[in-house]
Amino acid sequence: MNKEQNNTEHTLATEQGTFVYTVNHNKISIKRYRGMAENITVPDIIDAMPVTGIERKAFLSCKTLKEIQLPESVEEIGDWAFAHAESLRTIILPAVVPVRGKELFLGCKRLKEIFFGKDNLEENRKLGLGRMMAMAVTVLHDYFLFDPQEIGSDAWVKRWDEKLLGLVRLDDLDGFEELWTCGEEDYEGKDYDIKSYPVEKRKMKLRIVYFRLLHPYKLSQMAQEELKQYLRSHTKGTAEPEAWDIIIEEHSEALAYYKIFAEAGCINNENFDALLADMAKVGAEAKAYLLRYQEEHLEKKDAFAAFALDW
Repeated sequence: MNKEQNNTEHTLATEQGTFVYTVNHNKISIKRYRGMAENITVPDIIDAMPVTGIERKAFLSCKTLKEIQLPESVEEIGDWAFAHAESLRTIILPAVVPVRGKELFLGCKRLKEIFFGKDNLEENRKLGLGRMMAMAVTVLHDYFLFDPQEIGSDAWVKRWDEKLLGLVRLDDLDGFEELWTCGEEDYEGKDYDIKSYPVEKRKMKLRIVYFRLLHPYKLSQMAQEELKQYLRSHTKGTAEPEAWDIIIEEHSEALAYYKIFAEAGCINNENFDALLADMAKVGAEAKAYLLRYQEEHLEKKDAFAAFALDW
């Protein structure tokens, strides 16, 4: 195939949409995608040639894309390949990490999981490793963790937790001056000022803290205690009670969150009644758990008096 043919763009129309591609040395590179699919599986073979490349900006700003799987044949992914795919939640990459460009997932605010290959996918999901990998590049901003050979290893988990603790320790106004100076929004859908910015910053941190405590894979005792202390410092009754607000606003029926909250020592005699009052619209299971916790861990009170609250 001559040079002119190699530079020519071709199209492959599928039920998922249209892939625009180029050919070079009998290998296919996906140049861009056109379509509105939510789930995409990039083909591994086109015109009897392997798909080995995803070019820069190939899936840039694909607003509807929620899940994408690349074939094992892919050897290189270009800059900003999936940037600003704002609905993207899950991506499955080749088991052997390809040569990659910069900021692959820039602006992918909803990216939840990154997996390398389909083997052991459910086990990795259960351990939280896919979520940890997504957070590594979107929240912790550490592409050194973007390594399928190391993911889950002692050293990898230790580095991940060090990055998380570093984030937790940052001042809640960190980044605000840059945000204000640039006139940009770091958080989608709201206009943030100096009062609301630190609140949202703490909520962002707390979401990751809850996740890590819910998935304590190789989490050291020292790191675990620091994360629990962060929850305690933001429990109900403190000046910044976002650890409780997160549960009521986002996970009110998820018993696991209440258990993490309780095990961290966030429930006490001083805040118990206020916690229970906030649960007016919460299901009976969570309320029963809180009452049982009071019965077993707090000073003895008349538990039946709690039912006098106007639920």
